Amino acid sequence: MKIGEQIRMLRKNENLSQEQLGQKLNVTRQAIYKWENDKGYPDIQNLITLSELFDISIDELIKKDSAFQGRIKVKGGIISNRRLLASLNYFSIFFSPFIFPLITMRFGESDIKDHGRRAFLSHSIPVALYVIMVIVVYLSAYITGADQPNSILIISGAGFLALITLGVAIWNVVQGVKVLKNSFKT
Repeated sequence: MKIGEQIRMLRKNENLSQEQLGQKLNVTRQAIYKWENDKGYPDIQNLITLSELFDISIDELIKKDSAFQGRIKVKGGIISNRRLLASLNYFSIFFSPFIFPLITMRFGESDIKDHGRRAFLSHSIPVALYVIMVIVVYLSAYITGADQPNSILIISGAGFLALITLGVAIWNVVQGVKVLKNSFKT
C-alpha cells in the first residue's frame, strides 16, 4: 500500500475530512489531497505528527511505499551531529567533566567551542569552591590554634558545596536539553 492510500485509510478511519486533517497538521487541504493521490509527500515533521495522530509508527506508515522510502533524506540524523556534540559538553559533567569540553574547545567548530567553554567553566565551579573551602577550613584551624578544624565550618561548607554542585548539575542538564531542542543559528 502506498503512503497516500495509507494516509487516506487512516484519515477515514478517524472520520476526518481532508480539511480537518490539514488543520491538525497546519497544512492546507490541498496538501492532504496531494499526499493521498501520490502527487506529493509529507515532510519528516508531518510524518512524525501523522504517526502520533494515528498512533502508528513511521515505519508502518511508509514501509510498503518503496518510492517514498527512496526520497527520504535525513541530514545528520533526527538530531544533528553538531547539536548532539554541543549538548554533550553539558552532559559530560556526569562522565568526563573536563576532558570532553577541552577536546571540543580545541577541535570543534566555533558554535561547539562556545558551548565547550560554557560547560568547562560551569564544571570548574564546584572544584574551585572545594579548593576554597579546604583553604578556609585549614586556615581557620591554623588561626585559632586548634588541632582539628571547626566541625561546624566543615559541615556547613560541605552542605554549601553540595548545593552548589547540585545546582551546577541541574544547570548543565537544562543547557544540554536546550541545545538539543534548538537549532544552531546559521
